[in-house]
Amino acid sequence: MMLSPAENNLCTRCDRPSSLECVLTPLYQAESGKKFKVACVQGERGLCARIAALGIHPGVEMHLLCRGCVRVNGGVLSLGKDISDKIFVIPSA
Repeated sequence: MMLSPAENNLCTRCDRPSSLECVLTPLYQAESGKKFKVACVQGERGLCARIAALGIHPGVEMHLLCRGCVRVNGGVLSLGKDISDKIFVIPSA
């Protein structure tokens, strides 16, 4: 029987031990003016497909211009909270 990440005392977003600080941040909560790399996208299949159609998928770098407004793949996108809450990012080097 496999245990879920929560049952294994792991962070449900990055599978690190929950005692460690999670490095993943929902895009909606990320700091404006910074560059990030997409770590993962969560949500229903249709929502993930919609986000992928925008060119946002794991590994893509983006610049958060302001909350909900990102520069990605040479264009600027405006994302609502419902979408930006499902995109998890890490700081870009």
